[in-house]
Amino acid sequence: MRSFTLTPEQIVSILTALTADELARSFGRYVEGLTQASWTADTRLGVEGADVTAEQARACARRAAIFFGMPEDAVRVGPNDRFGDWAGQVSAMIRAEMTAFRFHPATHGGAADTRHAADDIWQDARGVAGLLQGRRRAATLVSRGSLMGLVSAVLAPNLQRLEVVDARRLTPDEMAESLRFGDVVIATPTLWRYLADTLPSIPSNVVGLSFGEALTPDLAERLRGRGLGAMRELYGSTETGVVGWRDSPSDPFLLFDHWSRSGQGLIRHRPNGATLPALPMDDLTWQTDRSFRLGKRRDGAVQIAGINVFPVKIGEMIAEHDAVESCTVRLSQRAGALDRLIASIKLRPGFEANQDLAWTIDEWCRARLQPPERPRIYTFVEEAGAEPASAASAGGVSSGSATATA
Repeated sequence: MRSFTLTPEQIVSILTALTADELARSFGRYVEGLTQASWTADTRLGVEGADVTAEQARACARRAAIFFGMPEDAVRVGPNDRFGDWAGQVSAMIRAEMTAFRFHPATHGGAADTRHAADDIWQDARGVAGLLQGRRRAATLVSRGSLMGLVSAVLAPNLQRLEVVDARRLTPDEMAESLRFGDVVIATPTLWRYLADTLPSIPSNVVGLSFGEALTPDLAERLRGRGLGAMRELYGSTETGVVGWRDSPSDPFLLFDHWSRSGQGLIRHRPNGATLPALPMDDLTWQTDRSFRLGKRRDGAVQIAGINVFPVKIGEMIAEHDAVESCTVRLSQRAGALDRLIASIKLRPGFEANQDLAWTIDEWCRARLQPPERPRIYTFVEEAGAEPASAASAGGVSSGSATATA
């Protein structure tokens, strides 16, 4: 039964992830991954710790209770709480009963959380655990506060009795030294790009597990060149759960055994014998009744660092700036580079396209958008969405158009 329980240390890792996410969503406070990884059971919520205010602590406690399917006021908040205190409360409650998880979507757009029966999440974890067969240890760089993070970095390793190492605390050199024969490394494609650029080497028989935005063939090839073995990729979402997997970006995804096709939708075959229909967040092009390739997102979202962002909504927000008449935002994907958003801006009469204005707009965006949602390049054009009137280097200005890198 130990495989189907959560240890206090694992609960702390979930609570710290939820706290960081809630601070970003509700209070506009972004906590870097390295800082979040440094929070432990002994870290205070308040001063000399996570530096969370009383109001923020109450919101984070509500988020924790919601995540574990409990009443919103289930986690009591005290003036000198540490993360370990909250973990103790949660541990006692889920030992008595744990029937559901409630996950916020991988976006900061304010959408409602999604409820999943706990048995369904454990069912997904059993599917992912099968992909970890034969691994000796898991090194993870992902947050445990999402559905995909919880399943891949906590529940599935539990089912295989794997030790889990939080590799977010390690430098690339330290991580290269710590990796061992038989490890599995869990990361999003954005983090895999970072590893491809910075890891000096990877020991033999180390495999990867990826989820989030699509893994590109170029990135997979670069990682194989570093010494990585198999690279397995998961497909799923907060709304559906974990649906499928593949061994290579060139392969179609395969459904896990507890899923089947139903027209353009899916059917989950639940542990209690019931069935549950689900609509995937992407258009699926079926190769067979059990294999598919991904099309476009149904809701217009794109993923930056595993976070869903909505270019249309971001463009509408930027268009509220006093100097902006209209704006379109698109995703830029280039081999060997990080995915990034590019904003094409048409200015109102009387405003001059230059780098200073681009910086002013970027500062305005920083106060309203989370880091994954912010464009990294601002291009001024005669018509929003058009190409610049002429080529301009980053930060340069020419012929009535300007391009600035944030």
